[in-house]
Amino acid sequence: MGNKLVAMVKYLFFCIILTLNISSNDDILNKNQSLNKLHVDFTTENAKIFQIIGDGSDFKLKNTYVGKPKRRDLKKIGLVTKRDKYVIKFFDENDQLIIEMGIGDPFTAYAQHIGYEDSKRFAFQLSDQDIHAPIPVNITPTKLSIEKRVSENSFKLITLIPLDIQ
Repeated sequence: MGNKLVAMVKYLFFCIILTLNISSNDDILNKNQSLNKLHVDFTTENAKIFQIIGDGSDFKLKNTYVGKPKRRDLKKIGLVTKRDKYVIKFFDENDQLIIEMGIGDPFTAYAQHIGYEDSKRFAFQLSDQDIHAPIPVNITPTKLSIEKRVSENSFKLITLIPLDIQ
C-alpha cells in the first residue's frame, strides 16, 4: 500500500507542475502575438514566390509575385537537412536571418534505371534550373542569398540578391 501511495503522490505532483507550466506558457504566447508561420499551405494561402534561375554557380532573380504555390514546389523546398547541397536564405533590413530553405541539389540528375545498367556515370550535371521559393506574405525580406554546402555544417555564399519588394 505504501508504494502505491508514493506513486499516486508523484503522479499528482507531476500533474500540478504540468498544469502550472502550461498556463504560464499561455500567458507568454498571449503577450507576444507577433509570431509568424514560416511555412505556406498550398491549398488555402497565398505566398510571395521568388522565381530564381541558376546553374549552380550563378543565380538571378527572374520574377517575384504573390500567388498560390504549387504542391511540387513545396515538396522540393523544405527545412535544411544534411542532404541539401544548396540553401536559400532570406534576410531582413538588419541582416538577420528570417527563413532558411533547403533545395537539395537541383543541378544533378541521377540515371540509375533501365538502360543505364552498364554505364560508368550515373549522375549528370544540368544547366539552368528554375527554382520557386515561396514564403508567407506577411514576411518582407530585403535580401536573399543562395549558398552551397562545403562541409557538413558550413556553406559558401554563391549569390546575394537585394530585393525591392513591398
